[in-house]
Amino acid sequence: MAKSEIVGSAVFKISLDSSSAEAGIKNFTKQATQTLGQTAKESDKSAKLFDKVWDVATKGVKASLVNAFSGVTDAIMSFPKTILNVGATFESSMAKVSAISGATGEDLNKLTDKARELGANTKYSASEVGDGFTYMAMAGWKTEDMLAGMEPILNLATASGTDLATTSDIVTDALTAFGLKAEDTGHFADVLAAASSNSNTNVEMMGETFKYVAPIAGSLGYSIEDTSVAIGLMANAGIKGSQAGTSLRSIMTRLATPTRDMKDAMNKWGMSLTDASGKMRPFDEIMGDLRKNFADMTEEEKATYAEMFAGQEAMSGLLSIVNASPDDFEKLTGAVNDSNGTR
Repeated sequence: MAKSEIVGSAVFKISLDSSSAEAGIKNFTKQATQTLGQTAKESDKSAKLFDKVWDVATKGVKASLVNAFSGVTDAIMSFPKTILNVGATFESSMAKVSAISGATGEDLNKLTDKARELGANTKYSASEVGDGFTYMAMAGWKTEDMLAGMEPILNLATASGTDLATTSDIVTDALTAFGLKAEDTGHFADVLAAASSNSNTNVEMMGETFKYVAPIAGSLGYSIEDTSVAIGLMANAGIKGSQAGTSLRSIMTRLATPTRDMKDAMNKWGMSLTDASGKMRPFDEIMGDLRKNFADMTEEEKATYAEMFAGQEAMSGLLSIVNASPDDFEKLTGAVNDSNGTR
């Protein structure tokens, strides 16, 4: 038996038979909640819509199922309230986006439509997409940047299993710290996906690391790729999150302002931190030089030089980089550098 009713702009089709009636009503409730919850705009209009939905539910479903399923009636009775709650949450989320970004009129309509579209077609609700937009707005992104950047961030969140709002916060903050733009979001998300899937860390822990190291890495011109490789190598040795961030920050800070002992050691090794123009060399080249020179040292010598170059608190982080096997180093570096499309 099948019934359909047009409710405002939403169309629900309920397919029920004697063997799958319960599945049908659950599917009806899920679809109706999602669709109407995202399209209800004003409470008075919503009330009229819900009255019609209730008529459909009672006439088309309740009458045929109430005797067979004792719990169905209560579920249907709570349906309008559920839709109101979902709709209110979504409206609140988009109102916050508007207040922070200044988006109104057509711009706000575009963002609202995008949130509803992604809410209907992905695992995240429209409200969650709205929350993701909020962090973009806080980073100063314009409407078109937000529209283009949401799907890469959403894909990264899906792949990593991280909350969408948290992922948006991580990406927008780190992009700013590295001096990158909203248009770099897709590549940035690919790098994080590659690094987290090829080392013993995840996007959320990398986000915690970025809080400490991204500003200094960005100011030195170190790339997100090289920084992510270092983070991944540390994670493989159990140094993650804020500990990795403080360790890597200390290493980069000391490399930017080397002590006399550090300069003497580098002169002996024939190693330079800057190129011919005085610009800092890429961090992967510096890591490569350190790995090469540490390779022939005794354990005691490694500890001495690690403390010299990183400081006592961060020396374990440097050792995790220089002691990583060639296979692990090359695998992670290759995955990160060829990361486009990883999400």
